[in-house]
Amino acid sequence: MKTLAFLDCPTGISGDMCLGALVSAGVPLSYLQAQIDRLNLPETVKLTAAIARKNGIAATKVNVGLPHETGSGPPPPLRHLRDIEQIITAADLPARALAWSVAIFRRLAQAEGAIHGIEPQQVHFHEVGATDAIVDIVGTCLGLDWLNVDELHCAPLPTGTGTVRTAHGRLPVPAPAVLKLMEMAQAPIYNAGLAGELVTPTGAAIATELAAQFGEPPSFKLQKVGLGAGTKDLTLPNILRLWLGTTTPPVSTPVHHAHQAPSLPAKWAAAPQKAPRQSGPEPPPTQAAAAEAAAAEQ
Repeated sequence: MKTLAFLDCPTGISGDMCLGALVSAGVPLSYLQAQIDRLNLPETVKLTAAIARKNGIAATKVNVGLPHETGSGPPPPLRHLRDIEQIITAADLPARALAWSVAIFRRLAQAEGAIHGIEPQQVHFHEVGATDAIVDIVGTCLGLDWLNVDELHCAPLPTGTGTVRTAHGRLPVPAPAVLKLMEMAQAPIYNAGLAGELVTPTGAAIATELAAQFGEPPSFKLQKVGLGAGTKDLTLPNILRLWLGTTTPPVSTPVHHAHQAPSLPAKWAAAPQKAPRQSGPEPPPTQAAAAEAAAAEQ
């Protein structure tokens, strides 16, 4: 039996929406906090969760609280890929969560490097290298591992419209890193008719690295749905829906091959079979048979 997860993202996907959906689905916030505390980060991270209502629907909103956001600490330094890898690998995290987290950041570095024409190891991470992005990505991987997810699927990604403010100034939506990540994964995309940035670089990296397949939901027994709230208010409920369930491999049945004759019923199989009549003249009678025929005529 396998545990499957499906990311249904009609209004997009971001790291904090992933965390909210996981906590809504049952991952303890205290577990995530304890694991994040193992990361050697320069500032203290405080995770909080609350119910947010989006167009009347209740969902879980997870916030990553950082001292510099309230002016009580310096902003985090710019980081290269190797810096982030060292932070993650030095922590005593579950093996799958650690491997997934590193793979996501390597994919991000590959996309950013392709955009700027440099090697992935030379990339300076800005928004996605910030502490909250590290917490979003590592926390998402921790949550999926806690839920024992064996395989992740993802719906097509909505593109959004307009522009977004970044460290490089205003950029078109989808942001270049997001568009490159979509291209690298050959992900199906569509225009949902919603304005603004819907898929963030962090959300795109999580989906394109971890999803085994994009498209319609897989066939499985649905057991739980987690709802993660986004920040913006849209014309649709700004909620990431995490569907969780299990699937059992089908039981194999015997198959008759074309060269095999079907078995006969028992009462028919015991009956003697008549030899087919041969065409052509009948063979001459034996001497005994001829004598018996002559006596019968007398």
